[in-house]
Amino acid sequence: MDIRKEEYRKVLEKFPDVISVNGNDFHLHFKINSEALLEVDFRKYPKKLKAYLINYNKEYKFKLSRIVTSLRNWNRHSTDSVLEIIDEILLLIDNVKLNQIMIKRDFLEGLVDMCKKGHPRKMKGILGVHKGVVSEYILSSRACTDNEKDFEIIRPTCSIPLDFSYEGTFISRPSGTLSTNVKLNQIFKKRRFTMLLAHPYNLSDSIKCFDTSGKILDHIIID
Repeated sequence: MDIRKEEYRKVLEKFPDVISVNGNDFHLHFKINSEALLEVDFRKYPKKLKAYLINYNKEYKFKLSRIVTSLRNWNRHSTDSVLEIIDEILLLIDNVKLNQIMIKRDFLEGLVDMCKKGHPRKMKGILGVHKGVVSEYILSSRACTDNEKDFEIIRPTCSIPLDFSYEGTFISRPSGTLSTNVKLNQIFKKRRFTMLLAHPYNLSDSIKCFDTSGKILDHIIID
């Protein structure tokens, strides 16, 4: 059986209202809202599929391959099904629409433990997002930071991996404050979101996440 037909069958079971583009079952449109569609083209599957956000008038077409983990990390040995990738894209879209960040609980507990052990030293680094969930921390080297008092900018010349899955910045606040300042506002612009974790480093009221404009993002902790 053509592997694409099996993938289409699984997609159709979950999304019976999916639209075939020009009658092709391997080139599909999914309605996002009254203005936008998700376009998924897996005519060459198991080669890398293509995914875009488009509007009904086709005035714009936004390529999703850089911001969707499964597509960004695609190789010829990839095992993700078309349905898994569609689910990941829709989760990402929902997170953006709902202005929220999803964080894996055991990962967050690890960050809390790290900050408690390092207190009162400030911890800085970047955060990796995989399949829509924050679940990886990369500790920046000394070359990435400046030890001057209150200077929190991560330098662009340091040896942080050039990987678009690292969408977030992490900063601990030993002072206990989660308030922002001018320097933090500059950090917010560097990546898709920034997480602050303040002393006493608990999961209930010591965390705030911000988007690139400095607006607070809801953080959802998942098991």
